[in-house]
Order: sequence, then C-alpha cells, then structure tokens
Amino acid sequence: MVDVLQVLEGATYAAFIVGAIVAIYELLSASKDRRTDILIRTNEFWCSREFEETFLKMRQAYEDNVQDFHELENRVGKLALWTQVDYLDGVASLAQTKAIDKKTILGMFGWYRMWSGLEPWISNKRKNGYPQLATAFEWLAAEDKRLNHST
Repeated sequence: MVDVLQVLEGATYAAFIVGAIVAIYELLSASKDRRTDILIRTNEFWCSREFEETFLKMRQAYEDNVQDFHELENRVGKLALWTQVDYLDGVASLAQTKAIDKKTILGMFGWYRMWSGLEPWISNKRKNGYPQLATAFEWLAAEDKRLNHST
C-alpha cells in the first residue's frame, strides 16, 4: 500500500524541480531579451542622422590622416565629438562591465579604427582636465586591435 504522505512529498519535490527549471529558463530568456534590447537601442542611435553625419566627418578626417585635435574640432565640431566619444564610451562600458558580451559589441563596429581617428582629440581633453575620458572606449579599441588587427 502507498503512503499518501510519501506521494505528496514526492510530488512536492517534483514541483520544486520543475519550478527551478522554469525559473532558470525565464532568467536565460530575460537575459537574451535584455541583450536584444540593448543591441536595438544601440543600433537606433548609430543609424540616427546626427551620428551618421559625425561618423562621415570622422571617416573623412581619418582617411585624411588628421592628427591635430584643433583640425578635428574644426571639421567635426566640438559638440559632435563630445557626443560621439561619450556614446562610444558608454557602449564600450557595457562590454567592459560584462553587461553585454564583448564579442557582440566588438562585432558591431570598427572600434580600433574609430579610436585611432579620435585619439588625438581624446588625448588633448585628457591632458586638459578630463583624465578619465573614454577609458572604456580605449579598452575596447585595444581589445579590437588585439583580436582583429594584430600582426
């Protein structure tokens, strides 16, 4: 004869195990949804007119090998440079703090190339009162160089 208490205890354990599996699945699903949301938001800004205009000016300055921060400010504009650097640093910090996978972020953008173009301007700002400016951006650019541009 089966003891009802043992059956109830077994059912409780089974329910606990199923609940744990469902909770783990929900956490994994939420993490994937959060990553997707971050990628969509990032892409929305990168496709904005303001970002694209600045990016095109930056690309031209990079191709012209502009190394003077004053020339970069004249070509691109102070506000545009601050906006772009702060945004790129913010996105890079998501990878640096492991809020999102570094490989995902690295695959979205030419971090090392953009850093190379902005580095003269960032270096000047660091020397003149902003020593922590774009540290996550610099870190991610170094990672990009190490993984994709090493010789």
